[in-house]
Amino acid sequence: MTYSVVIIEDEVAVAQLLAQYLVTPATPSSARQGQYRVVTSSDNVSTATVLLSAIQADLILLDIYLPDGNGLEFLKMLREQGCKSEVMLITAAKEVATLEKAIRLGVCDFLVKPLILERLDLALARFEARQQCLDGANEVTQSMVDTLFGSEQASVQSTARLPKGVDPLTLEKIRTAFQSQPKQVFTATQMGELVGVSRSTARRYLEFLVSIEEVKADQSYGSIGRPERSYYLN
Repeated sequence: MTYSVVIIEDEVAVAQLLAQYLVTPATPSSARQGQYRVVTSSDNVSTATVLLSAIQADLILLDIYLPDGNGLEFLKMLREQGCKSEVMLITAAKEVATLEKAIRLGVCDFLVKPLILERLDLALARFEARQQCLDGANEVTQSMVDTLFGSEQASVQSTARLPKGVDPLTLEKIRTAFQSQPKQVFTATQMGELVGVSRSTARRYLEFLVSIEEVKADQSYGSIGRPERSYYLN
């Protein structure tokens, strides 16, 4: 599936970085390759208003401080007009009141500048998980609700005391990869390519998830007969 994106950002370098990263992931073999299409971009509210009156994007990347207006006020107007796009704020704003207002307006993520690409990657993975969760669903399940609303009770319990060498951010990216493709079976190599880590690192995280019974593992055999572990959701 390809997701349409609109970027509203007045810093040219940031807008170009976002567009390039969406279209060309850091890892060439990433499953994200070809998943995003940047439909258009704008560096001001006036132009963005015209563009979004004609475009219903899947995802909007929105700055708050724009030369002719405030991004949150612009988003409020979009919501009043019935805009259903998911919106990620990418901004230098750090006031708690700004975050509170963003939450009330249904922002799906809030990324603080200077932009950390690993954090953007995680935000995109969560976006994909939500989109794929709803795509073709016939009825509501608890796992669907947990994915959509970010309920991570199991994650909180298992990350309270992580073993040495297991980083919470990388662990969350691997969890999100499973959630976004719940029926997919991964090898350590495939998972490593997907989240941008080495095979040995991916295997360490996967085995940790096996140890806490979030993931199951089976032995599979490649074309040359060498056994390799494969992992899937429990």
